[in-house]
Amino acid sequence: MVEQVERKPQKEGAMVEPLDIVAYYREGKFLSFKETKQPCFPPFNTEFFYPSPNCTIVAFVSSPDCTQNPLPGQGDLVPSPLFDFLCTEEYKSVSINRAALTLFTSLHDHLSGLKTQLTVIEGQLIITGHSLGGAVASLFTLCLLDENLLKPKCRPFCITFGSPLVGGFGLQHSIWNSFFLHVVSNQDPVPGLFLPSGRGRSTPTSSHSQTTGYKPFGTYLLCSELGCACFDNPDLILELLKVISSEVAGGLQDVDYGEILRNLKERAICKGLPQVGERFANPFSAGIIMELETIGFNQTKLLQHNIDIETVISAMEAEARNLTQKNKASDAKKLNEIKIDMTRLELYKKNSNMGYYDCFKNQGSKRDIHVEQFRVNLTGYWEGMVAQIQRKPHKEGATFRTRWLYAGTVYRRMVEPLDIAAFYREGRKDYMNKRSAHYKLLQEWYEEDVKPPSRDKLDSKKQKVSSILTEDSCFWAHVEEAILSCELLKSENCNLEEGKSSWDNLVKFEEYVMEQIDNYAVSPEIFLEKSSFMKWRGLYEGYIDTRSNSHSSPLISFMKNRSYRQYG
Repeated sequence: MVEQVERKPQKEGAMVEPLDIVAYYREGKFLSFKETKQPCFPPFNTEFFYPSPNCTIVAFVSSPDCTQNPLPGQGDLVPSPLFDFLCTEEYKSVSINRAALTLFTSLHDHLSGLKTQLTVIEGQLIITGHSLGGAVASLFTLCLLDENLLKPKCRPFCITFGSPLVGGFGLQHSIWNSFFLHVVSNQDPVPGLFLPSGRGRSTPTSSHSQTTGYKPFGTYLLCSELGCACFDNPDLILELLKVISSEVAGGLQDVDYGEILRNLKERAICKGLPQVGERFANPFSAGIIMELETIGFNQTKLLQHNIDIETVISAMEAEARNLTQKNKASDAKKLNEIKIDMTRLELYKKNSNMGYYDCFKNQGSKRDIHVEQFRVNLTGYWEGMVAQIQRKPHKEGATFRTRWLYAGTVYRRMVEPLDIAAFYREGRKDYMNKRSAHYKLLQEWYEEDVKPPSRDKLDSKKQKVSSILTEDSCFWAHVEEAILSCELLKSENCNLEEGKSSWDNLVKFEEYVMEQIDNYAVSPEIFLEKSSFMKWRGLYEGYIDTRSNSHSSPLISFMKNRSYRQYG
């Protein structure tokens, strides 16, 4: 099942570049299939190569029959619990190509042994494979990355050659995209084999819905006899693969990737680009056209397949801009900038005489207006962070959430009240049903992690309550809704049903506030004379005084006895 091939090592310490693998292709090692005694469908074997003392190459080789004669249903995308580690908040399940998954699961015992072998290696580890062997190489690499069994400096890098697409959206949004390079010849229809437009080669039982979910992941190196071009945009890659599959004459055929890569390694391509036209006179656009023409995609061919060159250029320009923005500053630098905005916000809170919530809501001075920029900066940063966490697999996402949980909680408690203030300043209602999803997730993750306070912890909170942030970042939304309920009850237009509902809400609000006070979970600033909470208190007590029957509660007693003066 496993053939270990000893190679003459290169100079000690030398690193193996992706194109150096061409040497093994030229000798036919990766493309030759040797039948094994152990039965397996489709026939398959694994080979080891050691190009240097610091590099190990593992090659997956499958029978050519498995792609040249696909069975019914092989092109279907099917969910697999084996790859649930790739699930995210956004993508609850991950679907894998049936043919690749069938082969991968049939090799379970063999691959488990292979993992054990790889735990002892040092240096570079390259996982590679051709055709369906490349698809298995991709799946195996994902498992290695997830299980983290290898030595710290031995993270695998996967290079596939002519591999069919492996999966759908869940793979495309994997955090490990940068560990995959897929080499595709413009004469090889296999990478687009299971796409509906791939020369009608989608398998007979594959429904349109089952096959249209394919999405490329990783970087694609598209090659021709003249040159190559790299692409990361999955939508563009998908369109180019469809064109290749539909244009290659004679259906499936052997492609000599060794020859293609040898040419790329031994010469640099310098090609003129005549008549790019004024629309594409800028260097970036001209460069894109040159790359596409080098790999056999001229404007005429793209238009024949309803691909607009301007759309392609726009997509690639956007991709380049995004990459530039990502590289502008590291996460640490961004976090430092955010900390500065948080510090300014804390200073604003400290100097707000009626409480920072009401100061911001009333917009009584220029400094209140300046705070708006801090709020926008902080919200933009944390929306991005939450989206990034959602895209991570559950295991890594949980670790990431724990690392950032404290900072995210402080942000939520400091900034969400300002969002609430802006919301009700505009005369709107029912904030809770319009609350931003990133606040909900930050709160959900916090509540999953936090434990109920013990008696000792409550005593400690009591001593520090004067300096805390109100723990429930939606506290002021509940206050505003309680004010609206009081105003509705006093209104002549309030009918019986609205009156009962408003009163029930107020009773619940009383219980909620008293619970927050008992747990020392609210900041003393809510009791400042001009705060919205004290406004609610005046409206509420005024309404109760007009009722024929008296109403009492722990909160009313707490407020009438002025016990809040001893709070904090």
